[in-house]
Amino acid sequence: MRSIVPRRTSSGARTASQKLVLKPSTPPSIPFILQTRKNREHREALPSLNIDLVRKEIPVTSRRAYFDNAGTGPPSINVLNAIHEYLTDWRDYGENWEEWLPIIIESRRLFGKIIGAGLDEIASVPNVSSALTALASSMRYKPNGNIVISELNFPTNIYLWHLQKRHGRANEVRLLRKDTNGVVPLDEWEKAIDNDTTIVSVDYVSWANGCREKIREIAKIAHQHNAFVIADSFHGLGVFPINAKQDGVDALACGMYKWMQGPHGAAYLYTHHDRLSELDPNYIGWHGVEDSVVRRMSKQEDLFGKPFNIDDAEPALDATRFEGGSWGVVSIVGAKAALEYALKQDQQERYHRILKVTDHLIDGLRRKGRKILTPLQSERRSGIVVFEDEDPQATFNKLKSLNITVASRVKAIRASPHYYNTEEEIDKLLAAL
Repeated sequence: MRSIVPRRTSSGARTASQKLVLKPSTPPSIPFILQTRKNREHREALPSLNIDLVRKEIPVTSRRAYFDNAGTGPPSINVLNAIHEYLTDWRDYGENWEEWLPIIIESRRLFGKIIGAGLDEIASVPNVSSALTALASSMRYKPNGNIVISELNFPTNIYLWHLQKRHGRANEVRLLRKDTNGVVPLDEWEKAIDNDTTIVSVDYVSWANGCREKIREIAKIAHQHNAFVIADSFHGLGVFPINAKQDGVDALACGMYKWMQGPHGAAYLYTHHDRLSELDPNYIGWHGVEDSVVRRMSKQEDLFGKPFNIDDAEPALDATRFEGGSWGVVSIVGAKAALEYALKQDQQERYHRILKVTDHLIDGLRRKGRKILTPLQSERRSGIVVFEDEDPQATFNKLKSLNITVASRVKAIRASPHYYNTEEEIDKLLAAL
C-alpha cells in the first residue's frame, strides 16, 4: 500500500494527494523489519529465484519447517509491511476511501495479470465460497439439466451444487468418483457430460490428495456440449502458471491465503467477458451495480455527489456485478502485496522448485515404505503430497513439537511444501517420521 498523509481541507475532508512516510515515533505493533527501498530494488533486479533471499523475506522459515501451504501460506515481509502501513494509516487518520478504492482496482488488475485476464473480467470477493455462490445464483439452468462435479473437489464445490438440485434448478448432480489411482479419468468426464449439462465445476488441484486435473481437456469436452465451466484454482495458482483463457474455463475463483501467501478475507472471481451477458445475478450489493462508487471514481466524479438510483437495480456490465458489500480493505491490501510479490517471480521456476522439493519427499517416503496416496504421474503433480499414517493426529503433534508443520487428515498426513522450502527441511521431516 502507498502510504499517504491525507491533507485536511477547510471542511475537514482529506485529500489523497500527499505521500507520507511512517513517523519514527509510531510504535510498531508487529515484530518484523520494514523493507528498505534498496532491498526492494535489489529483489526486483534478480534474474531468477534466490532461495536464500526469499527465505529471509518469509519470517516463518527461521522458526519452523513449514509444510502446510495447502492450509495457510505464511506471508512475506512485503505482505506484512503493506498491512502494517494500512493499519497505521487507519489508526491515525480513519477512513480514506479516495486512497483505498484505487488499491482495490489495482488488486483486481494484478489478479487478472497473473491468470492472463483483463481488468473488466475480475471481481474482488471475500472468499471462494462467495464466488461460487454468486455464479450459482446467476446461471441460466438448462431444463431438466445436470451438473457434473468430482469428489476430488473441495466440499463447497460439491455442497453448493447438491443444493441447486434440491431447489429444482438441476435435475441431477453427477458426482464423479476417483479410481484406485486417486484420479477421475478423463473418459469418466466425457461419459458424464452431455447436452443436458449446464455446469461443469472442477478444482485445478484436489485439496484431498493433490491430484491435478486436466482442466483444458475437461473444458473442451464441456464446451462441445455448451456447458459452463467453473474452476477453483486455490491449490493451483502460486504453484504452477495458470492462464484462464488458454485453459478454456468460463469462470475461475481463487483465494489468496494458501499458495499465494496472502491474508484470509480476499479472493477473486474471473468470468470470461464473452460469458458475462449469460449471467444474471439474483443478488446484488451497492458495489455490484453499474453506478457504483468505483465506477464514479474511474470517471473522476464525486463519489457521493449525487444520489444513487434506488428505483431500479442495474448490475454492472463487467465482472464487478459479483461484488456485494464493502470490501475488507485490510485483506485486499495484503492480497495486492502478495500478488505483487508473486508477479516478481517466474511462476514456472517456482513450479520447478516445488517439484524438486516434493520429488525429494516422495523418494524419502518410498525408502521408508510409506504408501503415497497422491497420484504421481507427471501431468497430475502439484504441491501436495499425501501419505498414509496409522495415527495422523499423534504424528501431527509430534512433528509440531519439533517445529515441523504438516496437516493431519483421515488416516493420512498431508504435506504441502512450497518453492521456499529446502531439501534439508524435507530431510528433517523424514527423519522425524
